[in-house]
Amino acid sequence: MKETVLQAIAQLRGFPDELTLIIISILPMFGIRGGMTASYFLDTPVLKAALLCVLGNFIPVPFIFAFGRYLKDIFKKKHILENAIHKLEKNADKRDGLIKKYGFLGIVLFIALPLPGTGAYMGTFISSISSMPVKKAFAAVLCGMVCSALIMSALVSLF
Repeated sequence: MKETVLQAIAQLRGFPDELTLIIISILPMFGIRGGMTASYFLDTPVLKAALLCVLGNFIPVPFIFAFGRYLKDIFKKKHILENAIHKLEKNADKRDGLIKKYGFLGIVLFIALPLPGTGAYMGTFISSISSMPVKKAFAAVLCGMVCSALIMSALVSLF
């Protein structure tokens, strides 16, 4: 991830460091993990970086909640990105057991743990298609993001 983050920083070099962190955190391939890694290379104070990364990572969440299920249904009906949608649904179904078993805490942990395939995008999508009430799912996503930022802050501080 280090090389990819450094490439992203180089591409965004004309922007202020704060905006660079927000943009990197918005991108699904990076999220908070990538933003906090970038903060290390940009010498951004950890607390400031964590807040910017959570802000950036949060920007797409309301849109995923609002349009995720709707767009998924349209793409399936029109056979647009059919394989990608099927793969996404399969991935969500596998992880839905975690949500059903652990509920709120399951979403928080899924988003918080810095592992490949986890994060706000997938966690938000899974929670949006689950039976969990939207306000509760929204809160779980935000808590997961904050926990992820705290974990990554601790890891970045070690270097």
